Amino acid sequence: MEDTNDIDAVSARPAPSNRLEDRIYRNLLGRIKTGDYAQGDRLPTEMDFAAEFGVSRPVVRAALARLREAGLIVSRRGAGSFVNTSLPEPDTALSPLGSIDDIAEFYGFRRLLEAEVAALAARRATRADLARLERVLARIDANIAAGRSTLELDIQFHDVLAEISGSRFLRETFAMLHPHRIFVGEFVGSLSPGSYTRHKEQMQVEHRALIAAIEKGDARAARKLMVRHVDGSEQRIFKGTTNAD
Repeated sequence: MEDTNDIDAVSARPAPSNRLEDRIYRNLLGRIKTGDYAQGDRLPTEMDFAAEFGVSRPVVRAALARLREAGLIVSRRGAGSFVNTSLPEPDTALSPLGSIDDIAEFYGFRRLLEAEVAALAARRATRADLARLERVLARIDANIAAGRSTLELDIQFHDVLAEISGSRFLRETFAMLHPHRIFVGEFVGSLSPGSYTRHKEQMQVEHRALIAAIEKGDARAARKLMVRHVDGSEQRIFKGTTNAD
C-alpha cells in the first residue's frame, strides 16, 4: 500500500503518456509541496484549472484523479477538492528576503535561473505552449487597461516558461521562489505607486520579444532577452520606479 504522506515518493512515479495531464499533475503537485496550496485549502474548480492551463476539463479531471489516488487531495461531495490535512508541513528551505542586499542577490539568482529556462523553452515550446503564453499576456494587457495589479499574472508567465522548459527541478525551484517574488513585487509597488502603466507596458514589450525568440526556436536570443528583461526589472527597482516583474 502506498504511503500517502510521502509526497516526494509520489513525485517519482512514472509519468503517463498524456503530456498535458502530466504537466498539470506536476504543476499542482509542486504547489502542494511548497505550500502554495496549504493543507485544508480548497482547490480551484476544474473549469478554473482548464482556463488557467488552456486544456479541456477531462484533462484536468485526470490530473486531479492522480492526486486523489496518491492521497494528496480529497473530494467532498458538493464542495470540491481539498488538500489532504494529513500531509506533512511543506518546507521550502528558503529563508525570507530581509534586506535590499537580499533583493539584489535574489535578482542575480533569477538572472541565472531564468536565462536557462528561456533557452530551454525556445528548444521545446510547442504551438500550444506559445498560445498559452499569449493568453497570459492578453490577461496582463486587460489588467493594465483596467488599472489592476498584474503581479500574479507576471509570475504566472514566468512559471509557464519553467513548465515549458521540461525540467522538474526548474519548475519546483520557481514554485519555492513564489513567496519571494510576491514580496519583491508588493514591496516595490508600495514604494512608488505612480508610473504604473508606462513600466508595465515596457515589460509587455519585453515579454513579447521573448515569445518571438521562443517561437523561432532561437535559444541564444531567448537567453539574452531574458537576461535583459530581468536586468530591466532590477534597474526599475533600484532607480525608484515600480512594478517589478
